[in-house]
This record gives sequence, structure tokens and C-alpha cells, in this order.
Amino acid sequence: MGYWLTAIAAAALTIAAGWFFLLNGGPVIVRLAPSHTVAAPLGGALLGAFFAGGAVVGLLATAGAGLRGWRAIGARRRARREARRVETLARAHQLVWTGDAARARAELLRAPEPPDSDASRLALLAETHLQEGDPSAARAVLEGGLPQVGQEPRLLDLLAQAAEALGDRRAALDALQRAHTALPTSPRLAARLRDGYAATGRWEEAVAMQADILLRLRSPALLAPERERLVGLRYEASLAEPDDLRAARQLHGLAREAPEFVPAWVSAGDRYARAGRSFHARRAWKRGLRQRPAAVLLDRVDAHDNAAGQSARTTRLFRRVAARHPEDVGVTLRLARHLLAHEAFDEAAGILDTGAVPVVPQADALRGELARARGDTAAAANGFARALGADLGLTAPWRCAACTATTATWTARCSACGRWDTLRAASEDAGGSSSLTSDSLIRPER
Repeated sequence: MGYWLTAIAAAALTIAAGWFFLLNGGPVIVRLAPSHTVAAPLGGALLGAFFAGGAVVGLLATAGAGLRGWRAIGARRRARREARRVETLARAHQLVWTGDAARARAELLRAPEPPDSDASRLALLAETHLQEGDPSAARAVLEGGLPQVGQEPRLLDLLAQAAEALGDRRAALDALQRAHTALPTSPRLAARLRDGYAATGRWEEAVAMQADILLRLRSPALLAPERERLVGLRYEASLAEPDDLRAARQLHGLAREAPEFVPAWVSAGDRYARAGRSFHARRAWKRGLRQRPAAVLLDRVDAHDNAAGQSARTTRLFRRVAARHPEDVGVTLRLARHLLAHEAFDEAAGILDTGAVPVVPQADALRGELARARGDTAAAANGFARALGADLGLTAPWRCAACTATTATWTARCSACGRWDTLRAASEDAGGSSSLTSDSLIRPER
């Protein structure tokens, strides 16, 4: 039907053109150039001009249609190439996930384009080498491809992992710095860079990075642990200060801001003592005891007063701390030990014989020491025997040779670290027989 309509239209157009030509058959002068003229019938000239314009329009339309067709062919070719690339990446990603790194690498290298032309392929190729324990190959792949794809954060992070596996902390830190510069809003990269600074002892940069992480934090649940991490990093930065007095003041300031952080009180006193400020050292330890009766602070004060020949000051302080914290058994036992060391046997006995002291091995050992100091060898032997336990300390507690966790009973597998055949009796541990017999059994993922 379409052909007949086209033929009818063409015939009608031809008849109309002929009729027009017959009606306008008079000659007309057509100037083709300033010095060249042609005499032609008016109808023929008008029809020639009409058909010439139509031919030009047709040629332009044909050229446009051809260009659009060429572009469509190119778009389809690119779409097919992209589909093959996506399919290859999906297969390679699945193979990497299942642990078949060799097949994944073969898939990535089979594509006609080189791997360094695509950041995703380059990352997967590097992951296959890392999965096979070959960080050198992963590093070579990444360093060769980064100039082509640019500062891609994921690739830089993988480069840092490869450098860390090779023990090159400087290169790992450089890669992480470039990754963080390329993507400064990434919490993961910021945390990795912070840990890299900490691992290399660059505590000031680690503190600054942790402060930036806190500013960008959006999860309230993570706020408390990240603040604790900032306190720890500030503590390490203050410890790294070579000037003792300046370090002591920094640590003292940190202790005031985070009074429950005992290491700051301890180290502030230590650095004051090294700077020759013994009064300030003891005062720092005492202020720490007001926040928490930590054993390390009690020991620091005890050693300081003994060196100064002022053990009576320690006794008064221990009594005040024990009265302030009657529920803390550790403080009570340390007071009893201090009194035993200074031969205040009656007061020590009064403390140990009260019902506030529970039946624990440490209390039995102190009772045995008190009986020994008084010359009651039988009572001393009983006290020490109770402290050691029914097996005299030969078996319990069982200690893991891998992670040092303790347990009252033996099991084939450590409940803390998940390794097998690592629990040792107390007597074995004391004798140095702590080598692993199942060293190839690694901790399973949970």
C-alpha cells in the first residue's frame, strides 16, 4: 500500500511540475556570474531552483541521519563493551569472594583492554595477589596502574595494605595520606591514617586526625569510645615530650580533663619526679587516688614515702583511702600488707579477721604471712596452703600459651582466642613448657 501511495504522489508531482512548466514557458535571463548569463524558460528555472534546494536539504538530512546512525552504532558498541566489563568484574568479584584468586586473575586478564585502564579491575587484580599472600605483586600492579587511573582512594588503600604486609610503614603511610587527601570525608581512611600515625610514633598527627574524626562523627554510640581513643592518643603524645616538666604538666592537664584515666595521673607523677618535683609528683598520685583507688597509684605513693623515710604518711593515706572505699577489697588488702611490712601486726590482724575481707587466696596469703611473722608456723602453713589451693598451685589456673587467658578447668580449645591445645597447667607454665603444639591451627573467624 505504501509503494502505491508513493508512486501516486510522485506521478502527481510530475504532472504538477509539467503543468507549471507549460504555463511559464517564456524565456528568462538567469545570471550565473557577472559576465555569464543563461536564457531559460521561467518554469524550468523555478523548477530547477526548487529541485536543487530539495537536493541540498536531502543531502543534509541524509548526512545527519548517517551521523546519527554512526553514533548509535558506537553507543551500542560501547554498551556491549561495558556489559562485558561489568560481567567480567562480577565473575572476578565472585571468584575473589569464594577464594579462587587464580581464576579471578585469569578472568581479569582475559579482557582485551589492559587492567590498568579500569580502577575496579585493577583493585580486584591487586586483591587476588593479596589473597594469595603475594603483597609484592599487588604493590607492583597498583604502582603501575595508579598513574593511568589517578589518585583512586580504594587503590591507594590497597597499596597501603601491600606496603604494610611488606613492612614498609613509610610507603603505607604515604599511600594513606594520598587516599585521605583524595577522599577526606571517609571515616575509614581517616581511622587507617590515624592508626598509621600511631604505629610510627607520630602522635601529634594521630591526635589531630582523631580530633577530625570526632568532628565528623554522626553516631552517638561511637562517641564515647572515640573520645577514649583521643585521650589515649593525647597521653602518648605527652609521653613523647622530651622535656620532663613540660610533659608532666601536659599529663596533669590531661588527667584533670579525664580524671578516670589512671595512666595520666601515674605518668604525670613519674615525670614530675624525674624533673625533681617530688612534692608535685606525690600530689598528682594522691589526686588520682581521689578519682580511683588504683593499685599502681598506691604503690607509687608507698615507694615515694619509703624512699623519703616517711612511711607513716603512707599509713595515714592508706587508711583514708580504705575508709573512703570500704567495698574495695584490693585497697583493704594493700593496707594490711603495708601494716605487716611495718610490723603493725595487731592492726593488720584486725583488718584480716573482719568479715569485710572475703575468702580469697590473697587474703589467705596475708594471714599466713602474719602468722609467720608472729612465729606461728602451723597457722602460717595453713594460710599459705589455703592460698595455693587444694592442688598447691600445680594445676589451676590453666593458662593459654597463646593469649595468656586463664580458666579454672582444662578444655581442648581456649575460649578466649579460639586456638586448640594451648592450655597449660600452672606448673607447666612455671617450668617454661609453653610452646604451642598446634601452631598451625589458627584462630577461626567468628
